[in-house]
Amino acid sequence: MLKNRLLLGLVVIVGVFAACTKPEVYDANAQLAIDEAIIKDWAAKHEATFTRDDSGLYYRILTPGTGPDDGDTTAILTVEYEGRLMTDSIFSKASADNQYKFVRNSVMPGWITGLKLIKPGGKIELLVPSLLAYKNYVTPGVPANSVLYFNISYKSVEKAKKEDKTK
Repeated sequence: MLKNRLLLGLVVIVGVFAACTKPEVYDANAQLAIDEAIIKDWAAKHEATFTRDDSGLYYRILTPGTGPDDGDTTAILTVEYEGRLMTDSIFSKASADNQYKFVRNSVMPGWITGLKLIKPGGKIELLVPSLLAYKNYVTPGVPANSVLYFNISYKSVEKAKKEDKTK
């Protein structure tokens, strides 16, 4: 009986100490510096030149596109893309037979910024620092603090359908 009480007391003490530990603080500036070093190494390894914007997004416009796009934040965009980790392993993909449709402002900040640089019919490559992607969160197939590469073909844009409120 005394043994069980001692064991229970030890478990409670360990639990209290575990609950009191501080969570890791996400330092966006420090992580961006790490990400930029990774991006520069990756670009050099692939002999590719990218432009950096003020947010930290690196991009390379392959085709600017010519289709109309008024920048409507509620518009539905259709793309084909391939997403890779810096190890060059593919973690996500949408091809011609399975295109990805989404509301413009519902995706990661790196995509929102990058897709503003081209129009429908355009193609762009993005090197997205973790701050503009999933930050320090783990996502299926993507470890925390991952820099991501995307090759995106912007296929089309359509206005969001207005709800009929007369019904």
